Amino acid sequence: MTRLIVVYGLTFFLFAGCGKSPHDKLLGAGILITVDKNADTWFPYRQFLKEHGVKLTFYIEEYHTLDSAQKARLNAMMSDGHEIAHHSKTHPHSDEYVAKYGMKQYINDEILSITKLMQQDGFNPQTFAYPFGDCTTELDQELIKHFKSVRKIIDTYSTKRIADMDQAYYRFGGITFFYACGIDKRYNHTIDEIEEALDVAKSSRSTVSLYTHYITPTPLESAAKESYIIDTDFKQIILKAEELGLKFYTASEVSRNN
Repeated sequence: MTRLIVVYGLTFFLFAGCGKSPHDKLLGAGILITVDKNADTWFPYRQFLKEHGVKLTFYIEEYHTLDSAQKARLNAMMSDGHEIAHHSKTHPHSDEYVAKYGMKQYINDEILSITKLMQQDGFNPQTFAYPFGDCTTELDQELIKHFKSVRKIIDTYSTKRIADMDQAYYRFGGITFFYACGIDKRYNHTIDEIEEALDVAKSSRSTVSLYTHYITPTPLESAAKESYIIDTDFKQIILKAEELGLKFYTASEVSRNN
């Protein structure tokens, strides 16, 4: 099984010109923020998100473990315009799962079983995010049969900032596969760096794709590997996006229509 390798510095990702359909929507200067957790820690910020026109995409893992109160919060967020999407049943390393149990079991157990449960509760997940970003060409080909788009992740390193990551910027919609850069504490991006990334989105008239997990007013000792963003930092990012006139998108809004 072939694991996909992200190649850095490919400028054509920024303009998404290769293979775009004449019907693909021009996104313009925008921001796509995806959240790889349910809405629990985000719910207290519901009014702030409303006031600033923010739309988030929540990629939900372990949906079968959520209680009625958690589902109610998800439903409320969905009613505000946020997207409720799919992040697998048990959050496994997808490539390792398929190698051990096979593709059919992965799709049936990790994907379709949860899709059915979510639909029964009034959610209809249209997009998917790989847990850990682990992906293969075989998984790509299978998952896109069930979703409008599939999100992967791309990490910066010592000589790269988000603003340098061309793969995280998109000019056109109709996307099938896309990347996002993390803005959690664990990635050690300063607010200045993130704001610089928003400036690039504005100047290049493209949409920048970012992801996070939890939001919190204080550091979370229990959050795995510091997978959270401090609320004051998040609010500063949103106010900067608003100042620049960036449009907020959900994953479905940038994805292919069929």
